[in-house]
Amino acid sequence: MSTPYKPKSNMISSYSIRGKDEDDYLQLKQMLFDANVGVGEYLCYAYRELDKGCENHFSVRTIRRQK
Repeated sequence: MSTPYKPKSNMISSYSIRGKDEDDYLQLKQMLFDANVGVGEYLCYAYRELDKGCENHFSVRTIRRQK
């Protein structure tokens, strides 16, 4: 794993969204904007809720199979 870019106190990242997921992504962005929540904050929250501590990472494997 590479070292994240961290100019001051927050990490900065980039990612891509597949075309088939674009509508869901835009709806998520609007939901987060309305709630004043950042994508990174939401991503960490979702990880803690769904996958942290799971040894088999079932959710991640499910995502990989849907490609």
